[in-house]
Amino acid sequence: MCFFELYRGKGWPRTGGRKRAPSGDFGHRVKLVLWAGLVLLSNLSWGYAQASKEAAKIPPPKDISLETKDGVILRATYYPSLLGKEAAPVLMLHDFEGSRSDLAPLAMVLQRAGHAVLTLDLRGHGESTSLKGSTRTLNASQFTNEDFQLMVTQDIERAKRFLRDENNEGRLNLEKLGVVGLGMGATLAMEWARLDWSWPPLVSYKQGQDVKALVLISPEFTFRSLSAANLFKHPQAGRRISTLIIFGETKSKAAQDAKRIQGMFERVQPKAEKLEQRTLFSVALKTNLQANRLIDEKNLQAFQIDRVVLNFLRLRLVEQDYPWTERRSPSE
Repeated sequence: MCFFELYRGKGWPRTGGRKRAPSGDFGHRVKLVLWAGLVLLSNLSWGYAQASKEAAKIPPPKDISLETKDGVILRATYYPSLLGKEAAPVLMLHDFEGSRSDLAPLAMVLQRAGHAVLTLDLRGHGESTSLKGSTRTLNASQFTNEDFQLMVTQDIERAKRFLRDENNEGRLNLEKLGVVGLGMGATLAMEWARLDWSWPPLVSYKQGQDVKALVLISPEFTFRSLSAANLFKHPQAGRRISTLIIFGETKSKAAQDAKRIQGMFERVQPKAEKLEQRTLFSVALKTNLQANRLIDEKNLQAFQIDRVVLNFLRLRLVEQDYPWTERRSPSE
């Protein structure tokens, strides 16, 4: 199998003659749930994380504004890296009616490990409610299906242009792009990954095929007009993008959606026996918590999601041979 599950729903294992963990023993449950996956990843050192801690002081996050082609003013936060062209960038997308503040705990963990991280408030969310030259206020609760599609074609594309500019300044390596999505944000991540892989390469300019890894936390199979299935309509994207799926399995809808998406990846991704060759991982946690609740300051470490995400990104981005290239458009 080319994925691992931290918990398989077959009852709690006995350890050293001890009884199964009672349902209320949260701490012991978490240790047992996480044990299998962390053993599989135990051979991955934390060298790059430790190196970044020993380097110069990490730059503070910077709040920025990004204007889309259709005039929406997106508010975002950029967490710079000290690793320059060696930095693997991570774009983070929040859930419906969430904001970039939900992503801050994990974003700071990723930055300390050497990643360049960009979080943004999607249109109609958080502080991204303004249109240039208009008094109209955007509210996601009033959005049409077209508005959610614009998050893909306008908002996330604008975020990538920012990362491309950072790449050209030698501050990160866009060829090692990862995307983390929560709930709706995970569905958006898959929709946009298909778009990114659909840009045809030009002789003098590489336009897309930059997304190499997805971290899908409580992904929704469909959200309004968005669908995870669209990723697999591209002949290469679903097969070549490494994926980590994390979800709370005791909420049936979340578990069904996550396992359905996992199954679609399994059908197209190559099989691998060795851990370092695997491209698909699944983490089923014994909880009904989902999306932003899984990565808040309390649960991020309690479930050791921070470590699992870091190890996955190290395995599938940091250690992969994707050389840095300048990405300036011929029109510039």
